[in-house]
Amino acid sequence: MNRINFVIMLLIILVTHPLYAQQSIAISGNVFTCDMLPAEGANIILLNSKDSVFVAGTAVDERGNFHLKDLATGNYLIEMSMLGFQKEVKSVYLNGNYTIPLDTVYLKPDAMKLGSVEVVAKRSQIEIQADKTVINLDASIINTGKNAFNVLETLPGVFINNKGNVSLNGKNGTKVMLDNRTSYLEGEELVSYLKTIPSSSIEKIELITNPSSKFDASGNSGIINIRTKRNRTVGFDLGINTNYEQGKYGKTNNNMSFNHRNGKFNLFGMYGHYIGHNYVDLQVFRKLNKTDPVYNSTYNQDSYRKRNDRSHYYKAGIQYFASTQTSFELSANGYKNNRTENGSMTSSFTNYIGIRDSSIRSSTNNENRRNNFNASMGMLHKIDSAGKELSSSFDYLHHSVNNDQFHNDIFAYEKNPGSKSESKGLKKGTIILYSGRVDLTYPVSEKLVFDAGLKSILVKIDDISDYKNKTIEGWQPDYGLSTRFLYKENIYAMYASSLISINSIVLEAGIRLENTHIKGNLPGNKVVSDSSFTKSYTNLFPSISLSYSFLKQNSLNLSYRKRIDRPNYHDMNPFVYIFDSYTYEQGNTALQPQFADNFDFSYIYKSNYRLTLFYSHAKDVIAKSFKMSETNNRVYVMPMNLATYNSYGVKASIGNLSPLTCLQSSLNIGLTRNKYVWNMPLNASKSGKTTLMMHLSNRIMFAKGWAAEITVFYNGKMALGQMNIASFGQLSAGIQKKIWNDKATISIFSNDIFHTNRVNMNTMIEQSVVRTYEKEDRCLLGISFSWKFKKGYESKEFKKKGEAFDSKRINL
Repeated sequence: MNRINFVIMLLIILVTHPLYAQQSIAISGNVFTCDMLPAEGANIILLNSKDSVFVAGTAVDERGNFHLKDLATGNYLIEMSMLGFQKEVKSVYLNGNYTIPLDTVYLKPDAMKLGSVEVVAKRSQIEIQADKTVINLDASIINTGKNAFNVLETLPGVFINNKGNVSLNGKNGTKVMLDNRTSYLEGEELVSYLKTIPSSSIEKIELITNPSSKFDASGNSGIINIRTKRNRTVGFDLGINTNYEQGKYGKTNNNMSFNHRNGKFNLFGMYGHYIGHNYVDLQVFRKLNKTDPVYNSTYNQDSYRKRNDRSHYYKAGIQYFASTQTSFELSANGYKNNRTENGSMTSSFTNYIGIRDSSIRSSTNNENRRNNFNASMGMLHKIDSAGKELSSSFDYLHHSVNNDQFHNDIFAYEKNPGSKSESKGLKKGTIILYSGRVDLTYPVSEKLVFDAGLKSILVKIDDISDYKNKTIEGWQPDYGLSTRFLYKENIYAMYASSLISINSIVLEAGIRLENTHIKGNLPGNKVVSDSSFTKSYTNLFPSISLSYSFLKQNSLNLSYRKRIDRPNYHDMNPFVYIFDSYTYEQGNTALQPQFADNFDFSYIYKSNYRLTLFYSHAKDVIAKSFKMSETNNRVYVMPMNLATYNSYGVKASIGNLSPLTCLQSSLNIGLTRNKYVWNMPLNASKSGKTTLMMHLSNRIMFAKGWAAEITVFYNGKMALGQMNIASFGQLSAGIQKKIWNDKATISIFSNDIFHTNRVNMNTMIEQSVVRTYEKEDRCLLGISFSWKFKKGYESKEFKKKGEAFDSKRINL
């Protein structure tokens, strides 16, 4: 019986095997475009290899997959085609009872079809959006061949000086970011860093006034986000940029960048060299008002400092496209900067009846060496074609600085013998930072999107300051000024946000939770005792934005954001910096973070016109404060928490005006009222100013590759804590010519033509008045040359979402 059953089963298998084989053989594969995107809709045709007779066909789905089944054994040809791309044909032999997987196919653009299409367009220099203003650098002539610091000086509503003070639309507390990563420097460290970023590597700059919960909660007035160019060429790309500027002194910036993409790998790199000379011509006038008029006096100071900067900067990295869903990136960048500063100063004191009773002649020599290295790893995984994405990244930073300062004063008195003092300060420090984050984007539908993320930051700082005074016995330690600063900070953050779209209404709401823990230690010496401090705080930062669209091209937007500004590390570092015998600056370990509530209401028309009303209220505002010693008239500059700060006003923006075909203009104008109130004596307890800001840019296009640009901006009187900054402005112009079939560009430009961009200030120090008049080398005439070589075709850029850096407050 068993033998009979076996024979019957064997006969059934032999008879039905061809049928099963015919129904079971299948072909599967993946088809993508050259830029790793699914070739959705591409035609897949199976032909008989002998006579090219049609056998079967299908189309590629949204994930880039296709599947052909119920095929018979034999030799076949598979044709894969898509409009605008070259046809791919592969041979395949089917034999067996299984599914045959094919190698992934990447379609290349059809150069013959695309070559006959010519698109001519003018790119708008300024784009208007509800939450930000976008400035496209490629559309600017006067910023060609410069660096990021020079570019920021010309942007509408932005104030930045060589001391690293940054404000946006007249409001302080502005955060600077690079590719969605918070810049880790402030003060002069930030300025040095920005000068190593060539404008040729910048695609656009975003002035974000209403950042969402995805961004870190720091930044009272908003964010300046510098977006560098992401190469879109599959193949090889090489760029060379060089420029020279001449004012009183010369400056030159030269860099070369490359990108090579082939298959799943993309290699990129950049190297640049900057040599710059600048000067600071400073006049200080102090009128000291005492209770007893006999002790009233005036102090006049004239100083001149020349700065010499030499920087090397670099960037290198690799991208690996493991699949159409998953991409990885590993990169490193950094710079090495050496600055020398030599200055001389003459100061004189005049008594209450106008007779000079003493004077000081000073000289200062500084040498500052900075080394910065940053490594980053990032991953992006596209969960599906609907937009679900998971990204992560990790960053490491090592920043070191060595600063040597030599200072001497020669005192001369009308009635007493003169004297001389010499001092030197040797400072060095190291900052190590680790940062990591994970982000998830989860669209439920086209009308509902969720975002969430986690982030962690660890910062370690070790700074040493060693001061010495020269005596008859030689150099002796100054234990009162010498110190060591050990600092550790942990920040943990998590956020969740959602975007809901219902007809013409869009609601975006989010919440961000940040926990900060700080531990500082100051080892003592023979004069100063050991001390330490700890701080820990947890805060919630809600954000909400409501947008309503009507009549097709009109929209109203209402938003609220709560923000924080933590003290930067330099402000908390108690080191003393000696400008001269009568001006000392030092940090403050007692600083607390400042918090702000920001409201914005805007009307937008045609995505080109915007009118905004804004209001901001902040408490415990961090600002430079000035105190004067009663014994020696020395001014101590120290950051402190002011009581309150209020800012409100109106802004109007026009992104693009073209009254003539060849003319493209943009206009930004704003009126801001700033008011500070702090716990200081008498009339120095508050300050306030109404500031008018205006920025007008005109670009003129001529035939045969010629273009010109004229830009003017004006910034009215502005209050900044105890300081009142005088009005200033700038007129700049440039002309440009494209050559070598638009592969190269030559530009000639002039900045601050009338040398009107000067920072002059009045400061109330108790009952005394201080006026400063500062002039720098901004009036420049320059020439730049850029050349680009490409061998390949354009591709969509790899969008990296796992940006993960936050340490804007570092400044040794």
